[in-house]
Amino acid sequence: MIIKNDESLLRIKCADVLSDEIGTLIDTLENELSNANRFGISGIGLAAIQIGIPKNIAIIRINNNIKFDLVNCHIANAYDPKIFRQEGCLSFPGKVEDTIRYQEIHVVDNLVYPYSFIATGLIAVACQHEIDHLNGILF
Repeated sequence: MIIKNDESLLRIKCADVLSDEIGTLIDTLENELSNANRFGISGIGLAAIQIGIPKNIAIIRINNNIKFDLVNCHIANAYDPKIFRQEGCLSFPGKVEDTIRYQEIHVVDNLVYPYSFIATGLIAVACQHEIDHLNGILF
């Protein structure tokens, strides 16, 4: 698969993932993120919609030691908005924009896994970026 930059596709609100789809989708996203990084397009996260799959799932991989899978997630609370300088997106290589991102967010998933977590700093920014993709929002 190829990472898509079709804005009409990327603005689709994604459908929830079923539990039996999770493993295959995570593997596909990891392969595509690895392929992008091998070809010199550096990224730390990828949403399924970016590879043409309109499902509510994304991954975040930072330096091979921080791994988050976002499945049917939403942001329940967000605190401390700041300007995040030069945010990029794998769907638009080379394009960067200053965005307003929260420095701390509470991410919840009650649909597939009953869990939640607090994300701060770069992880919070990456979660917001990927969850935006899942809701059809582009920076």
